Amino acid sequence: MTQLLKPTRQTFLEITKEYYISPMNGIAAMIGTNSHKAFEDNVPNNWMAEVRLENNIVSGQFDAYDCKNGILWDWKFFGAYRIARAIGMTSKWQKRVIKRGKDKGKEKWEQVFVSGGVRDVMDIAKQLSYYKVLMEDNGLTVNAINVNMFVRGGIDATAKKYGITQAGYIVPIYPISRRWVERYFQHKHRLLMEALENNVLPPVCSKKDRWDSSKSYPDRKCRDWCAVNMFCDYYMERYGE
Repeated sequence: MTQLLKPTRQTFLEITKEYYISPMNGIAAMIGTNSHKAFEDNVPNNWMAEVRLENNIVSGQFDAYDCKNGILWDWKFFGAYRIARAIGMTSKWQKRVIKRGKDKGKEKWEQVFVSGGVRDVMDIAKQLSYYKVLMEDNGLTVNAINVNMFVRGGIDATAKKYGITQAGYIVPIYPISRRWVERYFQHKHRLLMEALENNVLPPVCSKKDRWDSSKSYPDRKCRDWCAVNMFCDYYMERYGE
């Protein structure tokens, strides 16, 4: 399932090219993997953990399932900014009076993060909604979905800047309809299979998939977090040097 959640071009290159993963960029993944193992070894009674399910297009392994209450649980380790987006923190500018130093008494504008924004959980909802489909096809009723999001870097000054004050947040996920999420994964599967069968590089990843939201540092994922960017003409033309 992870392959289909990624941009099709990225997955195509990961399958067809030989590449290495930077050890430093893999540290976050190692933390998540080891923590999942700890959760699995301490699963409560009447729970299921790390169970793999599959159908004709995907396979996926859900983190935990509360059999008594029918709740699907997922554990994720994110940076503070990613969690802030997931819980609906949004930025705004406000004036603040400087209380110390040579500029004491003057007003300055500063960016702060406050609650009440739109929760950015669509990618998570796609993944867990399809887990729900797989589970229900195997006789497991899913009444609710919760994600326990842990702050990867701890509660430091940066986390507090984004309004993050806890080491972890339980975030409810409202499932996407079976019809929509099945069509989405079928479409992604078809695009990937066609690209592999014809050996044709898929279109450039979308702006959102490239993390192109920053004017000062666009394409952040493309530049810093894509292990196969050296095989991508979009990256090489702009940042290859």
